[in-house]
Amino acid sequence: MASVVLKKVTKAFGNVVIQKDIDLEIIDGEFIAFVGPSGCGKTTLLRMIAGLEDVTSGDLYIDNKRVNDVPPSERSISMVFQSYALYPHLNLKDNMTFGLRLKKTDPKEIQERLDYASSILQLGSQLEKKPKELSGGQQQRVAIGRTLVNRPKVLLFDEPLSNLDASLRVQMRIEITKLHKRLNSTMVYVTHDQVEAMTMADRIVVLEGGRIAQVGTPLELYHYPINRFVAGFIGSPKMNFINAKVVELTTHGVKVLLPNDSPLTLQVEQDGLSVGDAVSVGIRPEHIDTSVSQQCNNGEPEQGGLILSSEIQVLEQLGHETQIYVEATCIESDLIIRYFDVADVALGQQFKFRLPEYRCHLFKKDGSACQRTYQEIGVKK
Repeated sequence: MASVVLKKVTKAFGNVVIQKDIDLEIIDGEFIAFVGPSGCGKTTLLRMIAGLEDVTSGDLYIDNKRVNDVPPSERSISMVFQSYALYPHLNLKDNMTFGLRLKKTDPKEIQERLDYASSILQLGSQLEKKPKELSGGQQQRVAIGRTLVNRPKVLLFDEPLSNLDASLRVQMRIEITKLHKRLNSTMVYVTHDQVEAMTMADRIVVLEGGRIAQVGTPLELYHYPINRFVAGFIGSPKMNFINAKVVELTTHGVKVLLPNDSPLTLQVEQDGLSVGDAVSVGIRPEHIDTSVSQQCNNGEPEQGGLILSSEIQVLEQLGHETQIYVEATCIESDLIIRYFDVADVALGQQFKFRLPEYRCHLFKKDGSACQRTYQEIGVKK
């Protein structure tokens, strides 16, 4: 196990800066995930840790040793790539030990390492098979086993599940999480799938445009996003945003007016806000209340929220939940509503719902979040 520390790390190709002043400490034994949209630099950052890309400026430490000029083979790291990259003509045993044999490692030690890795990954009965005889999930386990036999201090994963189908991704997600708990090793995991990051990582690094937007536990990012970008990226379906205007700063919070002149008072800090400011209200699809009486009046405040009615445009019936897309012309915004069951509704129907004030987030014109003044149960700020 080892810690990984980046201090003001920058990566540039000529005049094009890919990463700028990255400061990050990955704790010994931590599972950390890099997420962000395509082109944000998450794979480049991983490749710099691996030594496959040079650091343009700044310092990179692995196990308290500066490794900027240390070749990949001497960094005590191993990397699992998106592609399995297994030798088709070799059996699993030879695929997993190929690197050790190239280094002329003692055969007894090779066998010990192979037994250890195959036991952890439950591949002991498959070692004589060729890759073509295995499922995608089994091949990915072999690729992971090939890294484990090297006994790395840091395990790096570059979107290892993207080539698998949906059911296998879930299975491998669980297996990698169990693997981390058994090994208690430092793992750095790159993914474009924020659900993978939310379910597997101890902490998540959200990257935007080559910079770190926010670092935190999955629930910290979900409940306390630092800006509108993080709020919209974390969570599936993504957060709804409604344009609004600040009309009053009260002892209870910030009172805003929605486009239909309906008021909402949000429990957030007032720093940097003034009456008349253009802001946006954010609310997650699963936090919109669908239990309101269909007899309530549109635009009517009730139980600390605002009741609205809109026409259903799209329905996605998933069995365990229904995603309802409404065209909320009264607030000049389309909304996604997440209903945790089969919803007895139809396209074109007028659907009433409530925006609970305590579930809403507030974002300033520059996109930064106003800190919420109450704490979610079990989640520290």
